[in-house]
Amino acid sequence: MSEHDVIIAASEPRYWIMMLGCTALGLSGIRYFKRHLQDNPIARKRLGFFMIGLQGLDLLLAVFHPDIGFSIHRSLPLHFCGLNALLIGFNCFWLNRAVFAFSGFMGIIGGAHSLLTPQLPSGDDWPLLLLFYVKHAALVFVPIIMARSYGLTFRRWDWIRTYGWAVGLSMVVMGFNAILNLYFPHPGGAIANYMYVWEAPVADNPLVFDWAWPWYLAPLHVALLAHLILLNAAFRKWSPALLNGERLRWFE
Repeated sequence: MSEHDVIIAASEPRYWIMMLGCTALGLSGIRYFKRHLQDNPIARKRLGFFMIGLQGLDLLLAVFHPDIGFSIHRSLPLHFCGLNALLIGFNCFWLNRAVFAFSGFMGIIGGAHSLLTPQLPSGDDWPLLLLFYVKHAALVFVPIIMARSYGLTFRRWDWIRTYGWAVGLSMVVMGFNAILNLYFPHPGGAIANYMYVWEAPVADNPLVFDWAWPWYLAPLHVALLAHLILLNAAFRKWSPALLNGERLRWFE
């Protein structure tokens, strides 16, 4: 854990203020797009610029905020949430179903857990706090907007493919963390822990166990699979997908 990491507990008033505010804005956005901007390409592209801009602002704050300082060990968009913010944003232009599957599944799951058990990696000044909540709320709600208003759906077995991609990417990032930490150590002692595959996150999350590496990753993989199939089932119910004229079942 870095000196900049801040955990926001559910006992703090700001936890509930930000949580309820993001939820209200997200639900309002879903409803507004469905009613007034259905299949509107200009609104879709603006949504894409918004998502890309959030991640760009994240990088700019790391560069220019006097108390943070840019570091390749901490500031690159290599956490799942940073990566998915970019993918979701660019996919507002591409409308690629494979990209939607990965970024939709992983964005909603990662964004929801970040909102429920927030761990701010760069401190909790108000600009950083607001950006953290807006970005992670957008990770949850923008894929839903893309599904409801622009016709993107999870294809058959996309949840399994998403798990495979997540495992593969996390292994690559694990190697990147190792290269930085072993061969290019940060002069201030900061640890590269992208995707939390070098050491466990410190967020107050019941799915995170205080086990040694790599054992703490095992329950996270089980939890990811469970979240993927539950989210897939929810989309099958409220945003049905068809294959050869038949609705896909909840586990497909």
